[in-house]
Amino acid sequence: MFSGDRKNARMTDTTQVPAEGEDDLARLLAAVPGLATFARTVVRLRPRRGEPGVRDSHVGGPMLWPADEPWPHCADADHGSADDPVPMVSVAQLYAADVPEIAFPEGTDLVQVVWCPEPHDLPKPSFQGKDCRVFWRRAGEIRYGPDVQPDPWKHWDGDWDEVPQPCTVHPERVVEYPWWQELPAGLRKQLKSSDELFDLYWQESLTDGWKIGGSKSWASSDMPESLDCPECTAPLVLLLQVDSYDGLPLISENPHTYLCTVTGRHLVEGTKEFTLTREATGFLVDDAADAGIYICSADQRHQALYFTQ
Repeated sequence: MFSGDRKNARMTDTTQVPAEGEDDLARLLAAVPGLATFARTVVRLRPRRGEPGVRDSHVGGPMLWPADEPWPHCADADHGSADDPVPMVSVAQLYAADVPEIAFPEGTDLVQVVWCPEPHDLPKPSFQGKDCRVFWRRAGEIRYGPDVQPDPWKHWDGDWDEVPQPCTVHPERVVEYPWWQELPAGLRKQLKSSDELFDLYWQESLTDGWKIGGSKSWASSDMPESLDCPECTAPLVLLLQVDSYDGLPLISENPHTYLCTVTGRHLVEGTKEFTLTREATGFLVDDAADAGIYICSADQRHQALYFTQ
């Protein structure tokens, strides 16, 4: 669930400079005027390797977990046993104070996401992916249990690319557009009428990296015919996109347009600093693509589903 306002501006963070594709985006919107109404603000998390605390928004860090609530474990019999259950791992913790664009359920101001790194059979329309759990809480009511969350590396030391490394987050507001198959038929037809327009939309419409809200790319697989909650059939919406890489493109592969912060523009491809910034979480989605954690638009507490390309 996401409550970002639609704004007809590419960026809202004044610490940034325009990306190279700004002129291309303006040309695209001029050629297909109806696209402008589908602009929507999303929040890039910009994870950077660090040591976040339980009172911080973060990726892969320590959770503000209630002392009287057991840490979640995987229920799949193939991933452990009754004597040695497999603990889930921290994916993200986000406070409303840092990301107010999330539509928090009434009375909550903290969302926590955990998953089992192993693949699972999931309900339609996801079918297979990580078993994700999403918890909505009121931070001020939590009696913190510092010993509840287990050390993930005691259980997942051989799966280093399946467990996000602890990262601080640096929220950045950007504007993106829906995946092209989500657009009305008339706009899809206009885009498909010109290879140039379609290529521009493909390059300019979606934001890469870890983000809150918006759409994910289905470039490497077919978009499901329906994205409906398996519990109530209400539409699913993207809560969190997770990505193998964040923000800095390999210029040798794609010199076109990515949204980069001023502080990232100076980094040199191939250097340790570049790699650590681009791959801060250490998490690798299958085929180095991206994945999305979707939640029910009618009831955020219904089962979350994981989709990848």
